Amino acid sequence: MGMYSILEPDEKILEQLQDSKSTLIVGCANCANISLAHDKHKPIYQMTTDKKTGAMSYKPVAMAEEAKRLQRLLKTKGIKAETETSHFFYCAPWSEQTEILAPLGYPPVYKDRDIDSVVVLTCSEGLKGMKRRVKDGVNVVWGMKTVGGHEPILSYDAASGYVSVDEAKSKF
Repeated sequence: MGMYSILEPDEKILEQLQDSKSTLIVGCANCANISLAHDKHKPIYQMTTDKKTGAMSYKPVAMAEEAKRLQRLLKTKGIKAETETSHFFYCAPWSEQTEILAPLGYPPVYKDRDIDSVVVLTCSEGLKGMKRRVKDGVNVVWGMKTVGGHEPILSYDAASGYVSVDEAKSKF
């Protein structure tokens, strides 16, 4: 079971970014991505296979689209925005483990980024995790609100490589 989160209204996000000039939009490719895919009737991931190596990879479709949409909106308000979606769990690890594991690249730490705000498209635990990963003074804005849990059943379309929520079998 994962956390089910819904998008905050654009107006609420913009209100919290009134004084921002440069923001990072961070999207979780796990629970929040599944939530978005369910709500927007979009694929969760697109699977691809490297023809040379046979290695499989996946791209978080629903979250990447939402982060780009929000980036375009912020640009119209004069706010420079970058986007980043990650398969890292922003909600973990807890406490001081962040500093121990950061040199290994897990989880991402954003203390050296030249930003004054972060819009966090994650569950409530991801918001807490992001607050630990940015420098003091960075405005951390929650772009989603956790409203419950989900038990998604996934379906895979081999022709397109899309992984989607099977709405008839899933619980949100």
